[in-house]
Amino acid sequence: MNRAQSRLALCLKIHQKRLRFGDDLQTMSSIAERASVHRDTIYALLNGERISPRSQYAIDRALREIEEENVGVAKTRVMNVSLGPDGPRLGFGVTGRRILG
Repeated sequence: MNRAQSRLALCLKIHQKRLRFGDDLQTMSSIAERASVHRDTIYALLNGERISPRSQYAIDRALREIEEENVGVAKTRVMNVSLGPDGPRLGFGVTGRRILG
């Protein structure tokens, strides 16, 4: 995988995480449709497979357009609470630790 593909894959993975955390973003299928590529091409890129330069360009263009449209849209801030010997601590991100029950 070249640098351009790695950057695209990282952008898509960040987009996927934001979708999971509830941000109001387009789905992977709608990104694929907007880029005029098959949805499997998006997932192939996420899995580290090589895709054509034409597909790379189309996906990159679609992601840039979406980013421009979402300027000013608030991003989700996921917070976690960790309980330690010195009391509770607030942090950003997701932990694997269950807090209740």
